[in-house]
Amino acid sequence: MTWWLRAHAVGASAVALAVCFVLAPLFSGSALDVPALFTGNAGSVSVPLLLPLVPACALLYGMDRPPHAMEDTAVRPLHRGQLTVLASAVCLGGLLAALESTLLDFPLALAVVRNLAGYLAVGLLVRRAFGPVYATAAVAAVPVACGLVGSGPGGGTRWWAWPQHDASSVPAAVEVGVLVLAAACFARTRRP
Repeated sequence: MTWWLRAHAVGASAVALAVCFVLAPLFSGSALDVPALFTGNAGSVSVPLLLPLVPACALLYGMDRPPHAMEDTAVRPLHRGQLTVLASAVCLGGLLAALESTLLDFPLALAVVRNLAGYLAVGLLVRRAFGPVYATAAVAAVPVACGLVGSGPGGGTRWWAWPQHDASSVPAAVEVGVLVLAAACFARTRRP
């Protein structure tokens, strides 16, 4: 099991998750300006909502780090272990977000966890459909695309641009829930 944890870079992913939740409250007032393509107004994306990209990409990278030929001969079904690591990361993130929300009065803490779960779900779906090479690139492209075309009239955020919404957004939570459900359904099927 120790070999499996090292081969899948679980330690590095745990460090990335911890760094994400340490830096999120520190950057709570910062935002990145993103040009909007269709509205003419420059939008902004809060930096804490972008920080979950780091642990999500680290976790997705760790899933495909060892050669598949070695894992195909394993006695235990390894996809369950990979999904357990991802679910544990989201649960640990939820625990850290609850602590930050109550102890530090950080209002975006639950949005950081929502974005982590959403980024992982997008990565799993892209990994399943197009292969592991494109998973991390697609995850990184989601907030960029939402920043470019997700700004609505008057500087608001469109309903489908879930990475930009705050923690109290119900449409963003529903969208991420649907993405996680779809990723879980596809993860249970075997690739041809």
